[in-house]
Amino acid sequence: MAIDRPAPRAVRSQLQEGLRAAIRSGRLEPGEKLPSSRELARAIGVSRGLVTECYQQLQSEGYLHSEVGSATRVAAAAAALPPVQTPPAAKPFPMAVDFIAGVPDLASFPGSDWLWAQREAFRQAPTHAVGYGDPAGAAELRTVLASYVRRVRAADVDAGQVLVCSGFAQGLSLTLAALTARRIRHVGFEDPGYDRTVEATAHRAGVTAVPIPVDGRGIDVGALASSSAQAVVVSPAHQWPTGVVLAADRRRDLVAWAAQVDGFVVEMTTTPSFATTATQWVRCRAWPPTAL
Repeated sequence: MAIDRPAPRAVRSQLQEGLRAAIRSGRLEPGEKLPSSRELARAIGVSRGLVTECYQQLQSEGYLHSEVGSATRVAAAAAALPPVQTPPAAKPFPMAVDFIAGVPDLASFPGSDWLWAQREAFRQAPTHAVGYGDPAGAAELRTVLASYVRRVRAADVDAGQVLVCSGFAQGLSLTLAALTARRIRHVGFEDPGYDRTVEATAHRAGVTAVPIPVDGRGIDVGALASSSAQAVVVSPAHQWPTGVVLAADRRRDLVAWAAQVDGFVVEMTTTPSFATTATQWVRCRAWPPTAL
């Protein structure tokens, strides 16, 4: 039972309504034993007297049955009570064209190839492969990813420095948490950019999102330097939603800005060969402009 103490409804009412709904929906079946008043009070953090009053009220309504020296149970007559009516789910509005950002052409997903690869991988996988595994991601996958960014992006990285995330939101959350741990409270984001997703993620991480304008040559590094940002999230290869590529001189200016303020540049990029969004962040003092 979930009790919402800040809610305007009294805790007693919440408990009674929760038990009624559980019985009428069939989650609690006739004859099922309920916790003792002491156990339930301890579990949800209320007084035992409050639980006793709730049980007594539901007994008077025919939902519960109790005898001296016996546990409180769902009454047999409760099965005849009308079930809780759930409103029908709204039908999705048919769209001729889907312009939702961040969603690929799902109809093009190679389902048969994916299933074949899963069968082959599982046939050869050791027993421990079906366990939880390394929280940072499978070692084999991190090795392949490290090799890729070394070859394609000239990054000085090994598998131990790669962290596999479940998607863009988790990658950004972990990155912002790492920046927050270094006492960075203002992070620049491209404007236009990811808007609500970025703002919500930044808020949860305790970071203030600073909008930095983007023009036909990418992010405005001059505006970034004039802001309060101590770090910046950029997509230099293919900015969303403009599609612009960050100009070479601005890349040099961006690295120079990071070196001057001892800041961070978080590169966000979509890698088609992996069909996923990878979030990388590097300490710019170790990333000389000549590498660009």
